[in-house]
Amino acid sequence: MKKQNLQQVQLLQPYLEFRTKDYREIIENSEGISHFYEFQLRNGKNCGLQAVPDGSVDLLFGIGEKQVRTFIGGTVLQAKAWELPEGGLHFGIRFFPGQCKLPADLKMEEIIDKDVEISDDHFIKEFSEQLLEKKTAKERSEFFREWYWKKFSSKKEKNAAAMLEPYIRKRIYETKGTISMKELAADTGYSACYIRRIFSKVHGVPPKVFGKFIRFQNVLDYLTYGGQAAGEACPDMGEIALEYGYSDQPHMIHEFKHYMGTTPEAYMRLVRSHKF
Repeated sequence: MKKQNLQQVQLLQPYLEFRTKDYREIIENSEGISHFYEFQLRNGKNCGLQAVPDGSVDLLFGIGEKQVRTFIGGTVLQAKAWELPEGGLHFGIRFFPGQCKLPADLKMEEIIDKDVEISDDHFIKEFSEQLLEKKTAKERSEFFREWYWKKFSSKKEKNAAAMLEPYIRKRIYETKGTISMKELAADTGYSACYIRRIFSKVHGVPPKVFGKFIRFQNVLDYLTYGGQAAGEACPDMGEIALEYGYSDQPHMIHEFKHYMGTTPEAYMRLVRSHKF
């Protein structure tokens, strides 16, 4: 397999925009980081905040007046309440799938579908203490960027397994999550069992599940931005289902509701009521 430039995907968490206060993003798109973001909880409470599957890892700092609590979380497996410390400012980093450097004592499967507090971990404690001194989102993102690159700018592995995972991820992106294990095995020359083992070690989920997340994120991106840009007040859900590789409209609606916690139609109403 030749070295490929990985196209990236949108990693949407719409409920952060819909159900928090003063939400903002700083796009990064480099060194494995998709973007930085920060927000405050409305009235200091979670107020129905949910996370949806995106295959990524988030590093989140709850910044109080005198201390910082730090959490790391992998992708959720379905729409799930996002429980955060109440009060204060929240500053986060969303990493592209497969590209977050974890603390040495953590494995990916340990953070899938959960947020693990690492406030006292040597990996982050020194950074957290200095983060209190930063006053703006720009200062915080620049400080993290400098600290992270200094800590984790080591050379990448060049063995066959390390080269296989990015290729699998790229093929999943290219096909919007619809590629089959049979096709991946034919593409790479490796067995489906080996592909699942290598991919799951990096992502915490097998390629088939990750592909469903990517397909869902593509539909979510279209419903959030694509249909709105085209002026579609009520997009044809049947056509969308076929476009994104679902067997039929009920299949898409069922999977979307599982991952989003609501139907596509209800989500579109939420999008229309929110000013992007």
